Amino acid sequence: MKGYILVEGEGELGAVENLVTRLWQEAGHWQPWAPAITCKNTHQRRGIEKGIGYVRAKRDAGALLILRDEDDACPKQRGPEMALWARELQPPFPVAVVLLHREYEVLFLPCLELMAGRPLIGPDGQERPGLLPGTRWEHGEDWERKRGLKEWLSERFPAGRIYKPRFDQWPMTRMIDLPTLRAAGVSCFGTLERALAFLASSFGRPGVYPPSGG
Repeated sequence: MKGYILVEGEGELGAVENLVTRLWQEAGHWQPWAPAITCKNTHQRRGIEKGIGYVRAKRDAGALLILRDEDDACPKQRGPEMALWARELQPPFPVAVVLLHREYEVLFLPCLELMAGRPLIGPDGQERPGLLPGTRWEHGEDWERKRGLKEWLSERFPAGRIYKPRFDQWPMTRMIDLPTLRAAGVSCFGTLERALAFLASSFGRPGVYPPSGG
């Protein structure tokens, strides 16, 4: 049995399973994760139904993580709402819903100083210029305050170069230092770690995270 991941954007493909697998193995779990699957409209009931239906057809599905950005709404309200839709479908495997506030790129912010000045190396071994030396987050520990992180990152790349999720999310995710990210107290990253702990404890059995009421 293996875990499955639904994401909304193509940029997360490759990046998300890298992050999830690292966290999973760090916690001592051995079950594999399949490559992430793009599933649109998971902020709506029909998207949740489609995604769970797709994974339900997989005979080896042991767990499902639904991961998406939440730009403006409060994840503490939206997460349980989406989890309720999943719960009503009664999937035979555990499902966890995680909303990254406001964008996936929030996970990079505590590690920017570690990434700055280093090239980004893609899966094909090709190097692309990365963040300019000296790049750092300028707002203390208010990690989730800003919309438009992709544009903000683009402004900190060399002239003529912009941040492209499809090419840059994977190498930048590989450069995340998990202890640094964890110590920063990014709220949605804490939610991700709790969700993975839930999936590990419920692997292969029904259940949904977050629970009713938050």
